[in-house]
Amino acid sequence: MASMICRNPATGEVLEEIETTSISALPNIFNQARVAQIKWAALSVAARSSRLIQLRETLLNRTDELIDLIVRENGKPRHEALTSELIPVVDMLTYFAKRAPALLKDKPIPLTVMKHRKSYLNYWPIGVVAIISPWNYPFMLPMGQILMALITGNAVIFKPSEETPLVGLKIQTLYEEAGLPSNTIQTLIGDGAVGAAIIEQKPDKIFFTGSAMTGKKILSSAAQHLIPVNLELGGKNAAIILPDANIDFASSAVLWGGFSNSGQICAAASRILVHESIVDNFISLLTKKIGSLRHGVSDSSQNDLAVITSGKQKAVYENQINEAKALGARFICGGAFSPDKTWLEPTIVTGPGVENLSIYNEESFGPILVVTTFKSPAEAIEKVNNSRYGLVASVITQNIALGEDIAKQLQVGTVMINEVVYTAGLAETPWGGVKESGMGRTHADIGLYEFVNIRHIHKPRSRLFTFKSPWWFPYTPYQYLAFRSFIELYKRHWLDKLRIFPHFLMNLIQFIKKEKRL
Repeated sequence: MASMICRNPATGEVLEEIETTSISALPNIFNQARVAQIKWAALSVAARSSRLIQLRETLLNRTDELIDLIVRENGKPRHEALTSELIPVVDMLTYFAKRAPALLKDKPIPLTVMKHRKSYLNYWPIGVVAIISPWNYPFMLPMGQILMALITGNAVIFKPSEETPLVGLKIQTLYEEAGLPSNTIQTLIGDGAVGAAIIEQKPDKIFFTGSAMTGKKILSSAAQHLIPVNLELGGKNAAIILPDANIDFASSAVLWGGFSNSGQICAAASRILVHESIVDNFISLLTKKIGSLRHGVSDSSQNDLAVITSGKQKAVYENQINEAKALGARFICGGAFSPDKTWLEPTIVTGPGVENLSIYNEESFGPILVVTTFKSPAEAIEKVNNSRYGLVASVITQNIALGEDIAKQLQVGTVMINEVVYTAGLAETPWGGVKESGMGRTHADIGLYEFVNIRHIHKPRSRLFTFKSPWWFPYTPYQYLAFRSFIELYKRHWLDKLRIFPHFLMNLIQFIKKEKRL
C-alpha cells in the first residue's frame, strides 16, 4: 500500500505518514456510496438538518484541536484558522440547517395562461457527488460543499488536497462523530491520479475548487461521460481605489485583501487600480503598513503572515518576479524569499508596462500586489474587465452610488464595495465566477440548488379540470380559428389589461369542439 508523508510547511516537521487510497478500491467505494445514498435520501430534510446541528456541536467541542491541525498542516496564522476557517463553517451549518427545509420544499410556479392547471418545482438529490478541494482553505471550502451535498440527500466522495490530507481526514471523523450513516461520506487520499480515477467512476456531479488549468482538465474528462461540473477556479482580482477614497481605509483594505493567508486566496486583491491623483500617497502608506506585518511560525500565535503552503507555488512566484525584474518593473518592496524559502516577502510591483506582464495578468496566488493607475471610472472598468478571469472585484469609495454603478459594469461573480475577500465565507451569499474563474455557484439558495436535480410537475387544478386538451388531434378549421382568436386578443392587449383567464377560452374551444363533433 502506497503512503504519503504529511509535513508542517513552516518547519518541515513530519506530522504523519498515511496510506493513500488504492485506485483499484474505487469501484467498491462508489458502490457503497450509492447504497448509502438511497437510505440517506429517504430521510426528511428536517432529519438531515438535525445531523448538521449535531455536527456543529461536535465541531464546537473540537475548536482548539481543529485550529492546531490547520495551523500545523496548512501554515496559516491561528487567528485566520479561527476566523476564516472555523467560524464560517459554524455559520454555514447553522444557516443551512435552518433554511434547507424551506428552500427544498416544492416551489409553485405561477401560470399566466393555463390557469386551470398547476405547476411546481420538486427537488431531488443528484446522487453521489465528488468534491475535490484545494489546500489553501482545507477546512472551510470542502466543509461548505460537503454539508450542502449531504443536506440535499446526496452521498459524497471527498478528495482533499495532497498538501492537506490530515485536515481532510479530520472532516471525515467529524461527520462520523455527528452520527452520519456509514459510507455517506468517504474520504479518498492521493494526488491527481486519484482525482482522475474518481471521474472514471462516473459520479453524478463533480465539484472542483482549484486552478483554472486543472479545472479545464476535469471539465474535459467529465465531458466524456456527460457529468455535470461545478468549477470554482482562480482569479486575478482587482480593487479600484477611487479618488475620493479615504487613503487610510483603502490601504488597510488592500493590506488585508492582498496579504491575508499570504495572498493564497482565489479571492485575493492582487491588481490594485488607484486613481492617478492619489497613487503616491496610497503606495507610501501601504508600504508603511506592510512593514508592520509579522512573520513567524504559526504555532507561536505571533504572526500575521502565513507561510507558503505549496512548494509548486514558489516556482510560480519566482517565474513572475524574475520576468518582471528583467523587463524593468519597479519593486516598491519585497520580491525575495526568506532564507529557508518558507515565505515570500510581501511584494508591491508597479511601473510603466507592468500591465503587459504575467505578474499582472496571471494568477500569482501569493503575497504579490501589482499597482497601476487610471484617470476615469470608465478606464478602471475597462482595465478590470480586460482579464480572462472574473471572480471578484472591490471598489473603494465614499460615493456608494458611484460604487454601485461601477459594480454593475464589472464582469465578475462578486463585487464588494468598501470590503475585500470575505464574502467567500458567507453562507447567505452566492460564490463563484465567470470566464476562466469557473461556472456554477456555492452557498446561498442558488448554491444549494447546485446539489439537486430539479423536477417540474404539472397537474390539473382539480378533478373538474381534467378534460381533453383542445389542441389534441384531430386538427380542424374550427379549432384553428378558435386558436387564431388568441392572436387577436393579444394584439388588442385584452389579455394584458383585463387579465382575462385564457382557460375560459380553452373551455370554449372544448365546447365548440364537442358541439361541432370535430
